[in-house]
Amino acid sequence: MKRFNVTAKLSEIKNTHDYLVAKETKQKATPGIKRAFVIVGLFMMFQQITGINIPFYYGPVVIAKLHIFGSTGGTAISSAVFGIEASSILAIINVLATLIGFRLIDSYGRRSLALLGYSGMAFFDVLGAVLYLSHIDIGLLIGFAGFIIFFAFGVGGTGWIIQGEYFPTQYRGLFASLIAVVDWISNFAIIELFPVMDLKIGLGYTMAVFAVLSIMAVVIFFYIMPKTKGKSVEEINDIFENNTLATVRNASMSGYSDNSKTDKKQ
Repeated sequence: MKRFNVTAKLSEIKNTHDYLVAKETKQKATPGIKRAFVIVGLFMMFQQITGINIPFYYGPVVIAKLHIFGSTGGTAISSAVFGIEASSILAIINVLATLIGFRLIDSYGRRSLALLGYSGMAFFDVLGAVLYLSHIDIGLLIGFAGFIIFFAFGVGGTGWIIQGEYFPTQYRGLFASLIAVVDWISNFAIIELFPVMDLKIGLGYTMAVFAVLSIMAVVIFFYIMPKTKGKSVEEINDIFENNTLATVRNASMSGYSDNSKTDKKQ
């Protein structure tokens, strides 16, 4: 009788496992996954370059210079303390608005909240810029607060949710890391550019630039961001696979794509 060799069998199983892992690793991303990456990548880029981290990174310095509530009437220390206190209030607003956004996102959908968020951000950027350029310094704080509210409930959480929904399970880890790279590079770029913009064109016009970027985001995502409310990950993947970047929005709203209908008939 042939003797059963445990070591040989374990080695064979390991070789099979290694082969399957290697084969899975070499799988190329499908066109649908690439389309999803474009949308999520753009979303995370605009999430940062529209200026959300400016109030948090530079808030104490910027706010301390404003002529409101006696922020510049006292010593340098009292002005700095005022800036930190105001920035802390903005951070609290951000947290509370984010909690509201997570409660609303399943009811109103990712697309609707994102478009509303970017629109509100643009409005308050314009409002803050106009008031600040009109020498109404408190307008800057109003602009910051409104901007943060709309970002937090409409844009901030939405980006991280869609990056978990748009990709198939086996690709989710890889593309989540790539999206994080896009996010942090965009964050680094705008944080490095802000001091230059503030010096060259001033804070009011810098906010106007952020408003233009927010409007660009509204236009772009109105045309390419699909409606995924109530859809499973598999349904979302089918939408991306069976449509071009220009038609995923319409396909998601109709529930089916022309290609998927054809596939079902065959």
